[in-house]
Amino acid sequence: MLKSVFTTIVFAMGLAFASLALNPSPVAAAELASVQADISTLVAQYQDDPDGLEAAIEEYVTNSEDPELAAQAIIAVAAGLPDDSPLKIALGRGLGAAIVVIGLTSPTVAANMQALVAASNDEALIASVSAGSSDKTASIEQNTGGDGNIAAGQDDETPETFASPS
Repeated sequence: MLKSVFTTIVFAMGLAFASLALNPSPVAAAELASVQADISTLVAQYQDDPDGLEAAIEEYVTNSEDPELAAQAIIAVAAGLPDDSPLKIALGRGLGAAIVVIGLTSPTVAANMQALVAASNDEALIASVSAGSSDKTASIEQNTGGDGNIAAGQDDETPETFASPS
């Protein structure tokens, strides 16, 4: 008898936790809506300046307390824009640049953001995120003097053999 009561309680608790995991909390939904409103405001502010929007999105996401939430909001806002919209392209390029910057210190967060973009199945957004990532990576390498081949040992000036002690 005790075993069946315990099993029932465990089963009920499992269902409760599963429903919480599948349904985002009202607080999380409100936070997403707030960030979406911020992104929509930026889109409206820079509607005639895609380059400015790209820079504003990069800054917004990079400085965000929750960059993954910001990425979700950008994906949602971009979904409402036509594929050939310069604003959609700017949103993606700015997000791509932010992913690269965040990846320097938080590679897991950057990977999660990239996965969110891929899961959107929005080919125009995915392409613009990729372009923004590539441009930002090239910019970082240019500013640091690297060409991305240091890992391959091409620019490594470390001698291949040890120096003699005498």
